[in-house]
Amino acid sequence: MNGKINWSLYGAAISVNIVSLISGCGYGWTSPVLPKLKNENDLSDNPFGKPITSFEESWITSIISIGAAVGPFFGAIIVDRIGRKKTLLLLVLPIILANLVLAFATDIILYYVSRFLLGLTFGCVYSIVPIYVGEIAEDSNRGNVGCFLSMMCTIGTLLCFIIGPYVSIKIFCLILIIPVVVFLISFGLFSPESPYYLLMMNRDDEARAALKKLRRNYVEKELEEMKKNVEISSSTSTNLKDSLKSPAIIRGLYIGCGLMFFQQFSGITVIISYMQPIFDASGSTIPPEISTIIVGSIQLMANLTTSQLVDRLGRKILLLGSLVGGCVAHTILGVYFYLQTHNYDDVVSYLFWLPVCCLILYIVLFMFGLGPVTWAMIGELFPTHFRSFASTLTCFVCLFLAFILTFFFPNFSEMLGMAASFWLFGTSCAFGVIFVWRVVPETKGKSLHDIQMILENRGKC
Repeated sequence: MNGKINWSLYGAAISVNIVSLISGCGYGWTSPVLPKLKNENDLSDNPFGKPITSFEESWITSIISIGAAVGPFFGAIIVDRIGRKKTLLLLVLPIILANLVLAFATDIILYYVSRFLLGLTFGCVYSIVPIYVGEIAEDSNRGNVGCFLSMMCTIGTLLCFIIGPYVSIKIFCLILIIPVVVFLISFGLFSPESPYYLLMMNRDDEARAALKKLRRNYVEKELEEMKKNVEISSSTSTNLKDSLKSPAIIRGLYIGCGLMFFQQFSGITVIISYMQPIFDASGSTIPPEISTIIVGSIQLMANLTTSQLVDRLGRKILLLGSLVGGCVAHTILGVYFYLQTHNYDDVVSYLFWLPVCCLILYIVLFMFGLGPVTWAMIGELFPTHFRSFASTLTCFVCLFLAFILTFFFPNFSEMLGMAASFWLFGTSCAFGVIFVWRVVPETKGKSLHDIQMILENRGKC
């Protein structure tokens, strides 16, 4: 694009990622809602008429990740049959249904079912959106637009932090239907199907039209390159067993699953889901609902910056900086909770600002690397014929780990203390630095075909 912003492409990437914003709302929902459901002194906004237990809290928070871990497999069944666009548009109905049930339910079982249903749809989102964005992007901006998923998730969680504490649970859930309608209109009416998918279906004329809509300039050369990639991919794809014999695919899976492991064990889903309760536990004099808004706002600003840096500095340096920062922030926060637990009240009283600052440091650096870059790389590590399966598998790893961590975090913190939880996250970040340094290749500015050649020919990056 010769340095000019491709507004057609960016518009499509933003519109498809409105569904990522919706998923961010789903995960951020628990932060303002759980304190209302646990409040023993005020049941006016509790649909169950009694405070929930720690066990029920764990299930409300984590069951969305069980659904999300299963969701990619449903998406994989249809994404190569009916297309990326139609599959994503089908997700609108269950999202609306789940939010309506959450708005009016008075039985906690319905909460579980609705949160699980939301998880199913979000699992499809996390596996399909990176495919779609990776396939419509140009080599020069694939990393940039690939970061939109994380950015829009961040906007979704921030909306929950801003709105959730100040309206009833019912009104909150109904408000969350609004972005679903916006997604249906903007993506459904104005964004094309993936040209790669159309070429896979031998619909060359439609692929050309879609690419023209995304580029607004001469597309024949790029279309021929896409055809070549699809043909190469098709000629090498026989079945799953044979695909898994490819060194490039095995290495891509190792990198993708590894990045997802360290992303989750850096603590991001736990912190987003339990942010307000974590601030409650810290004893900071800053109101927890204000602390969450501060952290969420800075998280968004960091994410906006990342989308500009990822195609300039490269993926690897951002990942390394993110992990190093996470290690430092979690270690310091663990020390704070250790001092609090062991009654160093005089010291803790002077450090009331530390929990907010540590979480800001962690989340800012997470948004510079481990969050958006991981999702961006999932869309570019695999050949066309294997992309949907690989995205499904890596998403399953990510979301299964999210379930494990969010389910056990309350009990783990009660038994071993909040300090141990954050030291665990810090240790994981330290191991993640070694993994990225030794294993992850730099993909900045490289075509999808070039990336496959790197993975095929290099055993160590």
